[in-house]
Amino acid sequence: MADYDNTDKGAAFKPFDQQKLILQGKINDAGTDRKIVLIKDQTKSGKQLIEVFEKVGTLFVNEKKETESAPDYTGPMNERRMAAWKRMKDGAPYMTFALSDNKQQEQPKSRVDLDDELPHF
Repeated sequence: MADYDNTDKGAAFKPFDQQKLILQGKINDAGTDRKIVLIKDQTKSGKQLIEVFEKVGTLFVNEKKETESAPDYTGPMNERRMAAWKRMKDGAPYMTFALSDNKQQEQPKSRVDLDDELPHF
């Protein structure tokens, strides 16, 4: 049986009951501002903790969705593009994701041929 390749793919589900978004803000890391959120959670043994998450991307409603299979949301994620689809399983919503290279980076730069010969006198 072949291993499933989940490269550039992902999913997100409803938070666990004990998870709670408690704060959001930013932190400066060696001169670079980073957006963060803090999630109150606990270990399996019940020990309380706060997880720190950093913003890695933004999703916008896909207003150009022309087919049912097109993503519901798209947006930048670091130097790449992220697409997201809303899904439902057993009455619970979740999202699936796919990453791809930024289309603007994939397009070759247009080349302008210049007549760079010097005129003869």
